[in-house]
Order: sequence, then structure tokens, then C-alpha cells
Amino acid sequence: MSETAPILFTAGGEAFTSASSNGHLRVQLNAFAERVDYHQQNVLMSELTVRYAKISQMLDRRNRDLSESNATRQEAQRLAHLGNWSVNLITQTLVWSDTMYELLALDPSQMPSMENFMVRVHPDDLAMVQQAAAALMQGHAPTDLVYRLVMPGGHIHWVRAQHVPEFNEYGVATSMHGTMQDITDAKNAELALIKNNGYLEALVQEKVQEIFSAQQATIYALVKLAESRDDDTGEHIERTSQYCRRLAQLAREQSPYAAQVDDSFIENITLASPLHDIGKVGIPDHILLKPGRLTPEEFELMKTHVTIGYQTLATVEQSYPNSGYLRVGMDIARYHHEKWDGSGYREGLSGEAIPLAARIMAIGDVYDALRSRRVYKEPFPHEECVRIILGGRGQHFDPVLTDLFIAYQEDFRSIFDHSRHT
Repeated sequence: MSETAPILFTAGGEAFTSASSNGHLRVQLNAFAERVDYHQQNVLMSELTVRYAKISQMLDRRNRDLSESNATRQEAQRLAHLGNWSVNLITQTLVWSDTMYELLALDPSQMPSMENFMVRVHPDDLAMVQQAAAALMQGHAPTDLVYRLVMPGGHIHWVRAQHVPEFNEYGVATSMHGTMQDITDAKNAELALIKNNGYLEALVQEKVQEIFSAQQATIYALVKLAESRDDDTGEHIERTSQYCRRLAQLAREQSPYAAQVDDSFIENITLASPLHDIGKVGIPDHILLKPGRLTPEEFELMKTHVTIGYQTLATVEQSYPNSGYLRVGMDIARYHHEKWDGSGYREGLSGEAIPLAARIMAIGDVYDALRSRRVYKEPFPHEECVRIILGGRGQHFDPVLTDLFIAYQEDFRSIFDHSRHT
């Protein structure tokens, strides 16, 4: 019985003995190595397949999330009437979102372009938008713009455009991004509010004017009552109003007082001049209507009419503190008997210390009094009145205003001659 060769090891179910030849062993070992590599490769491929499947799932989920996010963004833009666009400043190419087509009422088959956009811009806003677009294409972000689009059918949409540049590492603008939002509802509400406010303001002004007219009519009635006591017709107040207006206009046009005389001043002195002698309501008839010369005591009492008039208007002014008309009236009532050289009454003011309105009133008041019939005198002819006023230049009257009166004396003659009083 022969001996059996000892078994050295087994592999894959095969026994390898010392009797195996080296070549046979090498073949067996290679086959084993191949089977081992194949197994490892299978394991590795299985692991890679699992990992790829997981990555694919993650990518699918991410793409789905992005798709949902993009859909949400597009829906939000649609609801907000907000479109977005981008311009590559290097290639001068323009792209925009689907909402832009809706905002511009364009067919989606039309390529995004400045031409397709500009065709919708309102003609009155076109120059502004073209200027902004030119600046944009040069890399300068325009300020936010609000303008109108003309839709098919002719109805108007309001939009707000905003712009943001993007720069490269050298600080050069390479692209411009922006949004355009339809703000028609908000703008129409704003315009309606402005219109409504304008209507309310006009209504308030109308009521204020009605109240003012009623107050003015009341004051004029009082003035007429006062004037009728020493003026046969009461037309003195209408004429002095016109004299003051004309002299104030001349002072604005050609005098050193131009800076003090604006439209408001002229309107106020025209309205307030009839108030100059309102204080005469407090003077007794035996003094006011005395045909002869007043005694010193009577004249002192006559002087008080300027104080009475001022205090009367000051009482009214307390209820209407912002009335320029009353302020001018108070100045005229109180100071129209002051004289340029300081010899007037009752404050003894001189020169430009006398309010300008009172200096204007002084000339108009004296000219009309000289030309009018009074209980104590006959009317003077125009030429005599002019001579008297010229004689008071620099003494009774402001020299500048006197020169204007003399230069344009025919205007004042015409005012008197064309009044109802003859």
C-alpha cells in the first residue's frame, strides 16, 4: 500500500499537496487570485451602485425642490405682477422672464429685445425711458423709474423699474439685472386720492373765499357808513383803492422798493386801502362835518380816528392772525397821516420808518381829497392837485413815490375822471 502525499492546504475545495508540480500550483493560485479579484470587484461595484443610487435620489430630490422653488417663484412673480430681466453688457444680449411677456402683452414667440419693449412705452415717457436704457447699456444703473405702458386697446398700465449692476474683479459692469412691476392699481389709487384731495381743497378754498367775501362786504359796509358822513357819495374808497394799486405796481416796476412789493402786497393794499379812515366812525358829527377850520382841541380829537381804526382792525386780527390783508389795513389806518419829515401824526414817524403801504396811501388819499368836494371846500383841478403834491415832496410825501406819481399823473387823473363821481 503506497503512502499518500501530505495535504499542504486547500483552496476553493481543491487540495494542494507537495506532490503538485510548481506549474500546476501557479495555475491554481492564479485562478484563485482571479476569483478573489472578481469577488472584490463585485463587492466594489455593488457599493458604487448603491452610492450612485443614493446620489441619484438626492439629485432627483434637489431638482424637484428647485423645480418647485422656481415654479413658486414664478407664481409669486405672476401674482405680484413682477417680471425680471438681465442684460449681458459684453454681448449686448437681453433675456427676461415669462412674466415680462405678460406685463408687456407680447407673444412668447417674440425674442426679448429693446425694440419689443420700447413699442409699449407711452409716447410721453419714451424719451425718459430711452435715456435710461442708453445709460443702462453703458453699465450705469438708472434710478428707479415709474412710467406708463400702452397696452393693446389703448389702456394704460403703470410700472416701476429697478436696476442692479454686476461687476467683474476689475470693477467693470458686465451685466445689468432688473425688475419691472405693474403698479397700475396703486398708481390709480394715488391719482384718485390726489384728485379727491384737490377737489376737497378747492371746496375748502371756495368756502374760505365765501367767508372772506362776506367779511369784506361787512367791513366795506362799515367803511361806507363812515365815509358817507363826510363824503357825499362814498366813492372815495373805491378810487383810493385804485390809486394804491397803481402806485404799488409802479413801485414794483421801477423803484428801490421793488423787493418789498410782490403780488401779495399789491392785492393786500388794494383790499385794505378802503379801511384807512374806518376810525372816523368814532368822531362826532360836529367835528367831522364842521365846514370851517377845526380848533386845536377839535383837531386833537380828529387825530384819534387813526388810533380808533387801528384798534378796531387789531381786534379783528386777533381772530384772523394770518391775514396779510388785515395787517396791511392796520398799517394804513394807523400811519397814513404820518409825514416823510416826521411832522405827521400820531407817532411822528419819518422816512422809511413809516410802513410802505401807509406812504402809498398818503399820496392817494390827499390827491382824492383835493379833487373831491367837501363841506369845507370846493374840488381842485387835477393840475393844482399835482402842484400841491409835488410841493410836499420830501416833506409830506416819500420822494420816490412822489416822482412816480408825477411821472404817471395821467393814470391817476383817469381813475378819478372815470369814476361815477363828477
